[in-house]
Amino acid sequence: MGRRAKTFISILGELGLERAYFHCDRCGIGFCPRDGALGLADSTLSPSVTRMIGVVGAMVSFAEGRQLLEELAAVDLDAKTVERVAEALGAEIARDEKAFVSPGSPSAPTLYLGLDGTGIPMRSAELAGRCGKQPDGSSKTREVKLCSVWSAEHTDKNGIPERDPGSVTYSAAIESAATKDCQQDLSDFAQRVQREADRRGFDKASRQVVLGDGAPWIWNIADAQFPDALQIVDRFHVKQHLGDVGKAIWGAENPLAQTWADARVAELDAGQLDTLIHEISACAPSCETARQCVGYID
Repeated sequence: MGRRAKTFISILGELGLERAYFHCDRCGIGFCPRDGALGLADSTLSPSVTRMIGVVGAMVSFAEGRQLLEELAAVDLDAKTVERVAEALGAEIARDEKAFVSPGSPSAPTLYLGLDGTGIPMRSAELAGRCGKQPDGSSKTREVKLCSVWSAEHTDKNGIPERDPGSVTYSAAIESAATKDCQQDLSDFAQRVQREADRRGFDKASRQVVLGDGAPWIWNIADAQFPDALQIVDRFHVKQHLGDVGKAIWGAENPLAQTWADARVAELDAGQLDTLIHEISACAPSCETARQCVGYID
């Protein structure tokens, strides 16, 4: 039914395009096949601009992303457009992550699967009704959980293993790893972990390693889903706890705090766990942080 004009934003600025327009009398729908072929369906942004918005939207605030687009690419968009496009891309990626799981082959004899979680600040509307650690019982954050898979077949000049370039993949979301005792299905995050492990061929690797801190939910997932994997507690996390105990005992500004923590780190690195627990336990009666750390290491 003739040709229709459309203006869209590209990395070269605004461009005009005339395309053939078709209309179906039976269903009452009109469309331009050219739009779909060019990746312009339901959008006035070129695929390249959309990709740029995705990059800046994931790295900085939407307002800062708008400024970067203007300063680096001369693409003039408002912050709301950056927000809308970035969030639509995120939703599309989330759907694809669940829908497309092609089992892969392991990229190395040994594959590592890391699990962790951290709190991220959220808007008040996202926290309504959620319990937290604030004095009034409210929360300022929600927990995002992360699964990463990588190999480390090489070492640096000091002989320390390092991640192989290009081997690291990540999958993360604001999801719970908790399940009720009567629940038959895996938690949302546990399902995410399984999908990423399947994509990387983790269970097919000659050696499988699950790496994490001392959080029980990590080892519950490891026990249930990867029973053949070697379980390793990341000493970096343990050393953080030892540092916190030293500060709690001696005070953050007291040099003795670091001296005490260094001694405990040396015991940890030497595998002297009985000595380590004994030294921390001696401080536990008068220091709640030390008491918690004993349980963590045990």
